[in-house]
Amino acid sequence: MSGHFNRADTKNSEKARGRELSWWVRPVVSGAAFALVLITVAGGGYWYGYSQGPASLSAKDEESLRVYAEALNVVRDDYVDQDAVRPTEQTYAAIEGMLDSLGDEGHTRFLTPEERERSQESISGRYVGVGVTIEERDGRVFVVSPVEGSPADRAGVESGDEIIAVNGETVEGQDATAISGRVRGPEGSEIGLTVEKDDGERETYELVRTEISSPVASAARIPGTGTALVRLTSFSGESADQLRGEVQQAVDDGAEKIILDLRDNGGGRLDQARRIANLFLNRGDVIYIRQDADGQRTPAEAEGQPAFPDIPMVVLVNEGSASSSEIVSGALRDNSRATVVGETTFGTGTVLSEFDLSDGSAILLGIAEWLTPNGDFIREEGIVPNVEATLGEEGEQVTPNELEDLSRSEAFERDPQLEAAYEEVAGDG
Repeated sequence: MSGHFNRADTKNSEKARGRELSWWVRPVVSGAAFALVLITVAGGGYWYGYSQGPASLSAKDEESLRVYAEALNVVRDDYVDQDAVRPTEQTYAAIEGMLDSLGDEGHTRFLTPEERERSQESISGRYVGVGVTIEERDGRVFVVSPVEGSPADRAGVESGDEIIAVNGETVEGQDATAISGRVRGPEGSEIGLTVEKDDGERETYELVRTEISSPVASAARIPGTGTALVRLTSFSGESADQLRGEVQQAVDDGAEKIILDLRDNGGGRLDQARRIANLFLNRGDVIYIRQDADGQRTPAEAEGQPAFPDIPMVVLVNEGSASSSEIVSGALRDNSRATVVGETTFGTGTVLSEFDLSDGSAILLGIAEWLTPNGDFIREEGIVPNVEATLGEEGEQVTPNELEDLSRSEAFERDPQLEAAYEEVAGDG
């Protein structure tokens, strides 16, 4: 979940002009963050780092670093098994412990150099794996959404499944980043993924890793109607352009209304969320509100001329809709541009900034929160739909590709949420 965060010369101008172009932003490391850099090199050069430290370190920061160095020296000098003393691993563990103490579980986290590389692959929309977006909650890791058409999706892995084991080995106590690293691997290699379903039943899927890369947008007319189902599966580098193209093609083919399907879209880049909102909102409409650590709120407004300012639309969401999906659905809902139908979304509302450390590792730090235009918090609350609709025990999502082989009644029988969305948009004017 690339871009940069432009720091202004003063604190006030930074707040006024700083901008996130994506979920992954890289401010210059300074102040308290520099303390983390000192910790990173503490394994071999604490005192040198300390002597070179900036004057901006507070007395509490200096004391914390001094205590850490003392503990490190004790372990290095006196631990009985000296082969187990690995400064880099100890430093990484110390950073992870510090971040865990902040309580932003599943969002703020530490990435080793290898994990950071895998993270960048995900942002690009192309990586080798089985195709699951995962999130940590209360010390457990769940599938937010399977990537459409991926090995996990084809096998039956579902949003809300809890990951229990990888290749028969438990993942208990491991965070989302560690589990993601275990799930990925060489293309063509096999993996056993064990999950626990909502009903408590456990199932193991035997999957083959493959390169995950597919069009993120697709569209098709609901048979016998003037309404197009437009599905967006992620917010990666080309999402806005692909979505605009699909909507335009649907309009050119005679569609008069659209259903924007964001179900199981785990989100991604913030710049793509803003560009997609810009397709439908008028200039000056608020897309989201950013609340900083000091409580200051800064609105982000739609810019330019919308490509589709008037087409009636409904947004379809579920519990697998997260991050950028929540920004877009909240923006369209609060600006009365679209009715949101489905289930309350996942509730990912932390603004993550990536702080690069000197050895290639990084810290993903929650530096702010997203709020909807009406001021509703997204984190842990999610986007509450205007119209509640569930799939039910027997229902399953119908994709645009599947619509080509179904009648309208067959599509609605399989997908009650799609039927509810259609009834809502069909009754609009």
